[in-house]
Amino acid sequence: MSKAIMWAESDARGFETECMFNEDNRSYEVLVTAKGLGLDKAESFPVVEDPGLGMCPADLARSIKLADRLVWEIDRSLGDL
Repeated sequence: MSKAIMWAESDARGFETECMFNEDNRSYEVLVTAKGLGLDKAESFPVVEDPGLGMCPADLARSIKLADRLVWEIDRSLGDL
């Protein structure tokens, strides 16, 4: 399975987020990890437009929205909300 990182981000709370393009099944995978706590969540979605020179605006917006939701879910499971 060949994956390429499209974007990655870390925040002050220790959340690390990556969006990867899975070339084999033409999908994006968003992975959020709570560093040091051993918690992570991931979800995939199909590509709207192949990322020849980067993500299309629709895929980028969807990946960011998905990442925000996954961070919220981990936050909630930790009792931080």
